Amino acid sequence: MVPQVRVRAALVSVAVSLALLALKFAAYLLTDSAAILSDAAESVVNVLAANIALISLVIASRPPDEGHQYGHGKAEYVSSASEGAMIFLAGAVVIGNAVRRLARPLPLEYLPAGVVLVALAAAVNYLVARWLLQISRRQDSAALEADARHLFADVTTSVAVIVGLGVQLSTDLLWVDPVVGILVGGHIIRMGWQVYQSSLAGLMDTRLPEDEEAEVRHILADHADEIVEYHALRTRKAGRDRFMDLHLVLHRTMPVGQAHTLCDDLEAHIQAALPHTDITIHVEPCPVSCARCAGLPART
Repeated sequence: MVPQVRVRAALVSVAVSLALLALKFAAYLLTDSAAILSDAAESVVNVLAANIALISLVIASRPPDEGHQYGHGKAEYVSSASEGAMIFLAGAVVIGNAVRRLARPLPLEYLPAGVVLVALAAAVNYLVARWLLQISRRQDSAALEADARHLFADVTTSVAVIVGLGVQLSTDLLWVDPVVGILVGGHIIRMGWQVYQSSLAGLMDTRLPEDEEAEVRHILADHADEIVEYHALRTRKAGRDRFMDLHLVLHRTMPVGQAHTLCDDLEAHIQAALPHTDITIHVEPCPVSCARCAGLPART
């Protein structure tokens, strides 16, 4: 079953993105500002990204099946990569429009009203982004985190637009609006590249963060009396699902049943520390020359 919290959060993101898109385009129609248009263009991406995130969460939450035995978690990275590409494209469009406006600057109309609408949109964006980020961390969702960080970047864009238009309002310098549009477009392109890079890392099976691997090693160290040693620890992540495998060297005299119980115990401890972890443990006997086993009585 699709986790209702994650889907509900994605639906809220879609609804808010649509409302803010309408608000920003209203501000653009009032003012004909290139800077506000750049902000509105980013909101178009927000709407597309929110819908892709929703679809990816539905797919990623499906249980493993015959054709996808490791689950569908990587759908979240496909969502994030698509979002990054769209953000990059939006930035290029914004810069192109601003350059044309810089070549033929025009006076802006109803600027104070447009600034108020953009400020209202930025405030709502900030509150929704904080809420989404909190949920993404609790649910360990790459798609929701990308959506939240995208909204935070949108807030930064809106603030830059407000400052730039405030300068133009107080100085009547017509070139300020398109220059702000160009700077915002560059920021949007940079953000799109960062989102895209992060998504590729997930698709390429990048190992778990160092602190998470350290937690696994700490748990293994807590069982040092029962383990001779371990090696070949490998980890990766797909959405919120973690996967790891390792080779566990045990006393050669340990019965199979006891070794199985130990592996179950290790898996339970790791899964308690790192939820949604799939663990594969390959058990090996220690060599005959093992110093730790020398002199141990035979186990029954």
